[in-house]
Amino acid sequence: MYDQILVATDGSAKSRVAVQHGVDLAKAVGAKVLGVYVVNEVVVASAVRQLGADKKDIESKLQASGEKAVAEIKKMADEAGVAVETMVKSGAPANMIVDLARTEGVDLIVMGSHGESGVTKLLIGSVVQKVLYWATCPVLVVR
Repeated sequence: MYDQILVATDGSAKSRVAVQHGVDLAKAVGAKVLGVYVVNEVVVASAVRQLGADKKDIESKLQASGEKAVAEIKKMADEAGVAVETMVKSGAPANMIVDLARTEGVDLIVMGSHGESGVTKLLIGSVVQKVLYWATCPVLVVR
């Protein structure tokens, strides 16, 4: 049924629910998990433009957040006895998730329905919509 499941995270509590669901599903069907966090280039550019923040500093902080988020995926998968590979990428999240699903031969994408609040919720919600539209494999959205 599924050999490899891409589990996308933004590091939020709601995203962790989706991660756990993806790991549990992978265990049930004997699939490998590909855990992914995408540093959103739009967020980086916006912080630089609107806040006058240093681009490298913002990228570094978001990269660190991503590393923490995928480490959590790895921990959950390891505890469940599920094979796992993790990666932090940079780009447009929906594009990156869909491209990785294609290039890595993913059979299913699992992601949360939206982020925590405010702008994150709006951005993540639109990411889910784009992934649903562009993906060539099934997408499981966890609420």
